[in-house]
Amino acid sequence: MTLQLNLGRYLREHDISAYRLVQEVKGEVAPNTVYDLARNPAQRVNLRVVAKILDALSRVRGEKVSVIEVLDEIEEIEEQEAAPTALPTLEQLLAQVPQQDPVTFKKFSYDRSRQPISIGADGPSIVDLISEGRGR
Repeated sequence: MTLQLNLGRYLREHDISAYRLVQEVKGEVAPNTVYDLARNPAQRVNLRVVAKILDALSRVRGEKVSVIEVLDEIEEIEEQEAAPTALPTLEQLLAQVPQQDPVTFKKFSYDRSRQPISIGADGPSIVDLISEGRGR
């Protein structure tokens, strides 16, 4: 069983603003801590902070607020379901790459000669282009 502190739900259910709670715990708990807990359920909290918040909520409501009232139980994902799926094989990845038709290859120029070069079945390879450029 996994528990989380859901202060935001409690505040909404009892029509208490986070600002009101911040004012009540002023000097005891940092305002950002209260706002963060009100905004997002938390699984890891400082128990001293929780105790101060519960005391403040009790003062605001005029009745004792129990820690159980601000806790939610969250369902745990079974280990089998949480296991990552297998990574695709190289063949599966290559099958997803669209096939290119050499006729539709773009023409571009390299170096300063501005002569169009066709990269494809009959054109030079990229290795040839790089090697040729390094010779200068």
